[in-house]
Amino acid sequence: MQSWWRLPQQFRFLLAGGYNTVFGYLVFGGLYLLFSRHVHYLILAVLAHGCAVISAFSVHRYLVFRSGEPWLGSFLRFNASQLATLGFGIICLYALVTYGRFRPLAAQAIVATVSVLLTYLLHSRFTFRGHPREL
Repeated sequence: MQSWWRLPQQFRFLLAGGYNTVFGYLVFGGLYLLFSRHVHYLILAVLAHGCAVISAFSVHRYLVFRSGEPWLGSFLRFNASQLATLGFGIICLYALVTYGRFRPLAAQAIVATVSVLLTYLLHSRFTFRGHPREL
């Protein structure tokens, strides 16, 4: 595990974000394929977000930012950051599907990719701003 912590934080974030993005996209894709005939894709995106945020919090807290502060405060800030990202994502998803004529799965892939920079800035400067844990 020591070699993991030698990696730059931004690289750890990208690796963790890659996992989180794939996980969230698979949840959205699964929900979309199962329920899109009966449930609007934006509602499915919100449901997928709720599933993915729990996994993402743990990964970012322990494997990226090594946060040693009480988990409740960082969990609340994490959710606020994720809600901001969700709002951004829903607006972009709607715009790409409605005005850009993208299919929802392709639009979600674009939104997820663009959200990486936004989430890093929010998490590094707001969510896990405390001191890292000592090993």
